Amino acid sequence: MKTYLRIGMILDNEFSGDMRVENEVQALVNAGHEVFVFCLTYGSKPESENYHGASIIRIPISKFAKNKLNGLNNTIFNFYPGWWSKRILNLVKEYPIDVLHVHDLWMMEAGIKISNKLNVPIVADLHENYVHALANYKWSTTFPGSVLVSQNKWKRKEKEWLKMASDIIVVIEEAKNRVEKIAPDKPICVVANYVNIEDFKVSNPTEVEELKMQYAGDYIVTYTGGMDLHRGLENVVRAIPSIIKSIVNFKLVLVGTGSNVQDLKDLASQLNVTEYVIFKGWQYPEDLPAYMSTSDACIIPHMKTAHTDNTIPHKLFHYMLMNQPVLVSDCEPLKRIVKETDCGFIFKQNSIEDIAEKIIAMSQSKSLSLEMADRGRQAVLSKYNWRQTAKNLTDLYQKYIN
Repeated sequence: MKTYLRIGMILDNEFSGDMRVENEVQALVNAGHEVFVFCLTYGSKPESENYHGASIIRIPISKFAKNKLNGLNNTIFNFYPGWWSKRILNLVKEYPIDVLHVHDLWMMEAGIKISNKLNVPIVADLHENYVHALANYKWSTTFPGSVLVSQNKWKRKEKEWLKMASDIIVVIEEAKNRVEKIAPDKPICVVANYVNIEDFKVSNPTEVEELKMQYAGDYIVTYTGGMDLHRGLENVVRAIPSIIKSIVNFKLVLVGTGSNVQDLKDLASQLNVTEYVIFKGWQYPEDLPAYMSTSDACIIPHMKTAHTDNTIPHKLFHYMLMNQPVLVSDCEPLKRIVKETDCGFIFKQNSIEDIAEKIIAMSQSKSLSLEMADRGRQAVLSKYNWRQTAKNLTDLYQKYIN
């Protein structure tokens, strides 16, 4: 009797720093399965390597070509699914699979082509509410994306594709509630974006000491991650003139990159608050704990949309694990978890005044902040960690063996 599966994952990146996928791969390998990750290389990554027992097989493509093909997905210039399916079908001759695991909605059309050709079940892993996210991405809301990309077409395709999946994976309970209305007859499994407490830790104590010296005497609020329109960072910058009236040593530290970094810099300049905003740029994942742990608070100011009300960022649990009080906008999953754990403050994302008031309130109550930080860390250690949610993933695959 067979006791393991050969699982083929399709991933539209280089498999580099994608924490969710890395966690899933490790969980499935530890459960005894053979895992193949079919992903990309833009030239700097090897075309094959071993990752904790999984086989990483990379397909060469330039990043420019990949971004263009991906942006044209599900438009009249829809070449990307065929590009992917042709290459994966060639690869599975060497790496045969029993189940196909597709990361992200936009890869589902290619996955369905492969699944039908190989006659294997397909698992759809929805990292986000992509359909509604398109209404907030800069590339899809400015020319030519604003002309080529149709949110209504994506809604129709989402419904069509999910009906073809054998199983659907989502990142949070709110997303499950949404997807149940789209694909009511399909099994939906929550594999949450919780933190892997074994892997996410300060790797360089010297870096922590250097950051402490750099920010000595300042009140530091840190954000880590992507910088796009839906992240809500503009409102935090707009709140700074009010914040510095009460917190003269305030600094907003932005760690990451994205499509609107220059817009944020321009906004800070227009408001004459450039000296209060520190842009650190993209950092290696292993360096993020140092930035978080040397902060006074960490922030997630996401705009409240149909997208952000149905997803959850890893960074919330990273902040909590790093013993930081959090400030979050009132997106449904963020609000629910922060209320439940009492680990920070919640502000109205569209209220600059509320953002300023909450940051000032946190800075004026150090003992409360310390209590919130401790409650957040304990909640992650006991509940909101990868070990707790990984069982949902391994249980899902068990049924394909039985």
